[in-house]
Amino acid sequence: MSRTGFMIVALLIAGSASRPAHSQTFIDEERTVAIDSARGVDRSVDYEALVTLGPWDDRNYQLSAEDLGSLARDEAGIREPLPAFFRVALRRARPELGRDSPRRYPLNALNVFRKMYGGYLVSGRSYRRATRTRDRYWIVLKEGEVPSSAPEQGTDFASGDVRVTRPEDAAEAAVAISPSSPSHVVAGSIGPNDEVHMHYSTDGGETWTQTELPLGGTCCDPSVEWSADGVLAYGSALVNCGLSGCEACFYRSDDGGASWNDLEDDTPGNPRRCIVSNGNRPFLHVDRHADSPERDSIYMIYDVGGDVLLAWSRDFGNEWHGRFLSSGDEELGVAGDVTTDRNGFVYAAWPAYQSRSIRLRKSTDAGNSFEPSILVAATEAAYAFPLPSQEIREASVYLSATADLSDGPDADSVYLAWSDTTAPVVSDSQANHSRIQVARSHDGGATWSIVTPHRSDDILEVDRWQPSIAAGVDGAVHLVYYNTRNTADRSGVDVYYTFSTDGGKTWSAEERVTAETSAHIDDVFEFGDYSGLDIVLDDLMAIYTDNRSESGSPGDSVDIYVSGILSGSAAGAGRIYGSQGLPGDPLTVAKNQDSPSLDLAWAAACGGGTDYEIYEGAFDDPEGKTPIQCSTGGATSATITPSSGAHFYIVVPRVEDAEGSYGRTSSDAERPPSVEACVTQRIGPCP
Repeated sequence: MSRTGFMIVALLIAGSASRPAHSQTFIDEERTVAIDSARGVDRSVDYEALVTLGPWDDRNYQLSAEDLGSLARDEAGIREPLPAFFRVALRRARPELGRDSPRRYPLNALNVFRKMYGGYLVSGRSYRRATRTRDRYWIVLKEGEVPSSAPEQGTDFASGDVRVTRPEDAAEAAVAISPSSPSHVVAGSIGPNDEVHMHYSTDGGETWTQTELPLGGTCCDPSVEWSADGVLAYGSALVNCGLSGCEACFYRSDDGGASWNDLEDDTPGNPRRCIVSNGNRPFLHVDRHADSPERDSIYMIYDVGGDVLLAWSRDFGNEWHGRFLSSGDEELGVAGDVTTDRNGFVYAAWPAYQSRSIRLRKSTDAGNSFEPSILVAATEAAYAFPLPSQEIREASVYLSATADLSDGPDADSVYLAWSDTTAPVVSDSQANHSRIQVARSHDGGATWSIVTPHRSDDILEVDRWQPSIAAGVDGAVHLVYYNTRNTADRSGVDVYYTFSTDGGKTWSAEERVTAETSAHIDDVFEFGDYSGLDIVLDDLMAIYTDNRSESGSPGDSVDIYVSGILSGSAAGAGRIYGSQGLPGDPLTVAKNQDSPSLDLAWAAACGGGTDYEIYEGAFDDPEGKTPIQCSTGGATSATITPSSGAHFYIVVPRVEDAEGSYGRTSSDAERPPSVEACVTQRIGPCP
């Protein structure tokens, strides 16, 4: 037996020898089920002490002292809600985990356990819920059967937030808005029933339909994207998971997410492309910029045992190629992201746990070769850290990336966001404090500046974690994340939003997105590892794990929700650009909280007595701009009642014209400040 194994077993035996003969260890805090060490196969093992490693599972009784010798020296310090028998099985199947390395179990290890076993086995029944207090784990002996009913269809509105998944029990989700029709959205989630499900909406997220990925066997880590023209939807997930790992697979849909077997057009009978046999957290990105020489290239970043890799496809996902990004122990990492700029340059970034840093590699030839690794920033946390709101699953130092594709002053800037502690991580969740960090580079990744995009004077009272970042067509940068400010003990979360219009240097006051706070989730999966955010034009959508009350009792289910965010304000105010000829752009749009009306305000143009025409339209119908109101007497504000589905507003000086549309005159020389430039930039050619 190794020295590591000897130390672990010795501690377990010492624990048994020091315990009074009449003492019992219970698996649940209600003290109804006790561990019976006599059932164990090896009398030298203290089975009761295994609750310090993970929630109890009756399969632990099959562990011997030799089995425990495969565990790490600091196994009890690796706070993953994995039972001891599964830890042993993982380490034997994956030698790269090592015994003396700080490398943690893969982020999807709990997903794989739940997929393989359903839950924690106790007296012939499987339980999914557990908690941790007093340096040990407890099983919650409720609802002892894994749900098996088929998901119901339909939606449930809750103060503007929309529930996506049914029945309950889902976490970790991604969302993508169609670049050609923002009312069409696809999403992916883990669950219900520990499987990856895809979802699509044709009404901007108001209602959702659930669909399945072909061939089954899905487990976790969904990601979604669209082709540049919005014709094809893409998805990825981990499948066929076992002790040796999971396959990272790619799927394609040609009907907006209603089905995912379009790859069979290229290979009959094979509706997916599995990139690697033992991958983790595959995340997709599509180069969609109109002028990029690599437009429609698809990129997938993932990790294998700590090695970070990038795969790419040039033929809409049929064939894939890849290469390693990490090199050496200091670059080992997990949970990265990838983005591209207007030139098609690729930026792949990830948290490196061994060196506690954020690393980035850049490619100027679409991923065929990469420049040397760049150190973006140092981190306090290495891999994950417990918080009062995420004390068992723990919050991950995972990364979200985006790039500015506008023609503005910060064009081609790259932004990275991650969560980190303010000091070295400790085991006491109450002593850790989390904040969001955003790195920005305005010179193609050569140099980086780091900013905290939210207030810091409340850092000891409020945790902020699990960020998602996205850049808009106007160059504004948008960020959402979990925020605990509405619970005094930092145990419950809301989704909050902030944005920057100066290249990430300064950020708006954070605003609440969710209408209800999610209470602490009494389940080992808690809020999962990541949430999502996407933007097309001024349409923002956040997707996240939520456990609000849906039947009168707090936190009665764990589900995926989405919230639409009007660009510039989570509370319903918006910052939407009007005609470029208007001095003092932008046009501002503010929502009245107690009525469906909107307040519009803009700067004066063409003299103080100018009248203005106000137009309204939907982005998926660019020619359908409708005059809705005239502002007379030089007024620069108006209150309107928007039509259903309207997404943009244009205000132009009123001019008598021969053509009778959009403020044009019969002569180009007499044309007022141009609305056409705005319309062309935002929704395509003017009619």
